[in-house]
Amino acid sequence: MAFFTQIFRSVLEWLYSWMRDYGWATIVFTILMRMIMLPLDIKNRKGMIKMQAMQPKIAELQRKYGNDQQKLQQKQMQLFREEHYSPLSGCLPLLLTWPIFIVMLGAMRDISNELLVKQLFTYISGETPMHDSWLWVKNLWIADSPFSAVVPTLESLRVIPEGIWTKVVASLSPEQFSALIANIPNYTEDLLTAAGGLSKEQLPNTISTLVSAAQLQPAYMDATEMLVKNINLFIANLNIFKHPNGYLILPVLAILSQLLMTKFSGMNQQPAQQGKDAKANPQQQQSESMNKFMKYFFPIFTGWICLTSSASFALYWVTSNIVAGISNYAITKYYENKQPATAVSEVK
Repeated sequence: MAFFTQIFRSVLEWLYSWMRDYGWATIVFTILMRMIMLPLDIKNRKGMIKMQAMQPKIAELQRKYGNDQQKLQQKQMQLFREEHYSPLSGCLPLLLTWPIFIVMLGAMRDISNELLVKQLFTYISGETPMHDSWLWVKNLWIADSPFSAVVPTLESLRVIPEGIWTKVVASLSPEQFSALIANIPNYTEDLLTAAGGLSKEQLPNTISTLVSAAQLQPAYMDATEMLVKNINLFIANLNIFKHPNGYLILPVLAILSQLLMTKFSGMNQQPAQQGKDAKANPQQQQSESMNKFMKYFFPIFTGWICLTSSASFALYWVTSNIVAGISNYAITKYYENKQPATAVSEVK
């Protein structure tokens, strides 16, 4: 997985090298990935359209063999063979979507972690870094939220692994390292060295010391100033910053775009006849209940992921959902017009 994460990161950084904007680079990269997956999406939609066309015949089999599950399964498999339909035809795009999701999250997390550490070091050195902004988001590597500061804070820095800190420290020039340690009160080589020597045991104290050093700089203190402190929401205490990093626009768009995906995925489409027979068929009831659960679970899950991840990843998620939703709608309409749903052979 690390190999593919590095490939994704390299492609994203290459796009950034000529676009000079990580936001638009993320959008272009996401569209390219969806185009690569388009043949699988087409195959998936064709299978779903064929399944919808077979629903009246499936319902007929369920009425006829509902009390004999073994016979029912045999007849359904016979129907699938006659119609050249594979029940697994829609699984491949889903199986590929999640690994891509995990790899993309890892690639963006790697970039984010490195840049956040560099931003902290720049503040400690007495300078103000140039944040990677995009439209309303001031820092793409921090969540699009009024509850997030524009700058890296102790909470966001604590989750960065030791290897990232070591890599960034070792990449500093002698002049940069000297400017950094000059503004760290009571600096000793036990804290960090020019070679990037850090240990997991030392890391928590080192991060706390570095954040304390950053808080001595006016630019950092201004960026972390709060309007409202400790809003108690029972599950968490939140702060609203004077200079928020965003306004929850991307998390909300992620939820709405996921609902769009659900609408065009067929997850909420129930044939009329199936609905009539739902009480008589426990399998249909279970399937319908699962569809309803997934219909609301994925948008909620998406919102949570985008609220707790960087704005860059939320931008990727929103773009992916919008492109997939539009392409699925266009593919479905094309094949529905080309092959009417009634073109299904008689069940024997």
